[in-house]
Amino acid sequence: MLTSDLLTADEAAKLLRIGRRTFDAHVARGDIAYIAVGMGLKRTRKRFDPADLAQFREQQRRVECPPELSPKQARGHVSGSKSVDFAAILRERREERKADREKRVNKFGAK
Repeated sequence: MLTSDLLTADEAAKLLRIGRRTFDAHVARGDIAYIAVGMGLKRTRKRFDPADLAQFREQQRRVECPPELSPKQARGHVSGSKSVDFAAILRERREERKADREKRVNKFGAK
């Protein structure tokens, strides 16, 4: 019989090492081809050819390349950025508060 080498959806998902829901989503999007088996009109019984699964696997193959950096970025410079000295900002704020306290004390006398 010709359908003996065809796989069920569960077998195909297990072969691809993906979940059944993910597998069904790929089938619904048309990423994975199937063969309709039987005469059912309401619900098609789907079987999957291992060659189609191998083709899908090849289509999914990806290679990630790091983005190419300009010479300026490679040295650690990022355009439009500046460093912030938070300690200096804190010192300035403390000095301002201290000056405000001294003004109040001089204006109203010692507390």
